[in-house]
Amino acid sequence: MSTLRGAAPATGQVRTRLALVVASCGMMTVALSGCETTEQESAKIGREGQRLVASQGSLELGAVNRSVRVADVTLLTSAGRTAVAMRLTGTSTRPQANVPVLVSVTGAHGRVLYSNDTGGLEPSLQHVALLRPGQEEWWVNDQVLASQTATGVSVRVGTGARLASIADVAVGGVSLSHQAGLPVLTGTIVNRSIRLESKVPVFAVALRDGRIIAAGRAVAESLPPRTPTRFQIFFVGNPTGGSIKVIALPTVG
Repeated sequence: MSTLRGAAPATGQVRTRLALVVASCGMMTVALSGCETTEQESAKIGREGQRLVASQGSLELGAVNRSVRVADVTLLTSAGRTAVAMRLTGTSTRPQANVPVLVSVTGAHGRVLYSNDTGGLEPSLQHVALLRPGQEEWWVNDQVLASQTATGVSVRVGTGARLASIADVAVGGVSLSHQAGLPVLTGTIVNRSIRLESKVPVFAVALRDGRIIAAGRAVAESLPPRTPTRFQIFFVGNPTGGSIKVIALPTVG
């Protein structure tokens, strides 16, 4: 995991009202007041979610996973995009692989505006590739497509698969800048394994006073061995002045 202190100037107003909550046993429901913004430039980024095609069929959650602690679930909205970010900690004595995460975003009167329980989504929008014992991982779904104001989030974590092997990947050279008035994080990801890796997700969150103020993700489509590959993460929210944490979750075989 890499940590960066964001210092880039803000460009545009992002008024954020977040909820900081903690829960355990793989399940959480929290009411949020949402966020508002005047930026519109990145609406086209949000439409990326409509083009992501990878998994087959809907999300299979299974039984509630009581070996995962869910914390800091946060709903973020800026520049026409919405994201859900959270911190997950494995409490089992063994690593957990490909852990399914069900996210339901609700609006007025509890109406479900978005759920990632659908087919055709990129795997990292539905699963956490790896949860190591006692180690926290940040997870972000930045493709929440909701035309109405979101007021709450429900999260359930299911049972993962048996661990076979883990690819060794590392993130470095991280820097924060702005493009077209939008906060963007750039860096490199290196595959230290001997085999080609594909669709490796990179998650980033910005923290201020222990709260998530911005979040985003990228996916490295192809990672040849020992070859640094650049990535870009366009944040949802404003990371200015926050401590930025970046993590790449390796492919699990």
